Amino acid sequence: MTEAAVTRATAAPVVVGVDGSIGATGAARWAAALADRLHVPLHIVTATTYLGHVPSELAMAARVAAMADHHEWADRYLEAAQAVVHAERPNLTVTTESSTASADDALATATRSAQLLVLGCDEVSALGALLLGSTTLATLDRARCPVVAWRGGSFAPSHRPILVGVDGSGRDGGALGLAFELADRLDAPLWVVHSWALKGFADKHRPSVVDWDANTKGQWARLNELVEPLHRRHERVNVTRIGESAKASHALHIHAKFAQLVVVGRRHGGSHGHRIVGSTSLNLLHHCSVPVVVCPFESEVG
Repeated sequence: MTEAAVTRATAAPVVVGVDGSIGATGAARWAAALADRLHVPLHIVTATTYLGHVPSELAMAARVAAMADHHEWADRYLEAAQAVVHAERPNLTVTTESSTASADDALATATRSAQLLVLGCDEVSALGALLLGSTTLATLDRARCPVVAWRGGSFAPSHRPILVGVDGSGRDGGALGLAFELADRLDAPLWVVHSWALKGFADKHRPSVVDWDANTKGQWARLNELVEPLHRRHERVNVTRIGESAKASHALHIHAKFAQLVVVGRRHGGSHGHRIVGSTSLNLLHHCSVPVVVCPFESEVG
């Protein structure tokens, strides 16, 4: 085995969750193409949900039958996804896993040893996020690696730009770092978007005494301060800096039309120690037509 093959076989994998749906199969194809470009293995995961404690022999028999059925379907999901991937990328190292945990538990566990987790993602509404949740949102809340919500349309990375949003706080360095890494390894240009809302700034200051030019220059200086260290590390990446006085979600939606994927950071600091998918990320998950990558903050990893 060559050194490159050894590195490929032992590197942290791209993980994809499948459930037999068309969306999950598409996500598996995209994840396989990404793993191939990154020279890492692909790990395909599905879940056969644990049915809980049963108090009687009759209930036990029903549980055993149900679990057997679940395992049979799980095996079919994995075999189908693996067959599609193998047909397109016969040289890619692929492993599979059927977990008896719930889907979000299985996927959250997989993120501990993954480079990226890819999920086929349906539309997510703000109301659904608050009341019902979803596998995607539940996984995002607990993930220890970046999570890609694949939205269909493309089954492989391209040379279109990678778009990343930064808020200027410095907390989303993980998102910016990942965006640079992907742009470098996929040979794609990188667009870095920093937006600021003038209304919010004016609300905290007397509009008549605000130096708008100085504020704008300060925002651009902060953007350059965040970008330059990473650009020196990834010199061959073609970087375009975009600064706009607009809501972050609006600015990212405008530029996402021309991108192959969007990278954002996950908010944190929710009640009871829970992490939060912020309004910008949730807006993109709901409306964006290209894959959305949500990164945990660097302090949340490890």
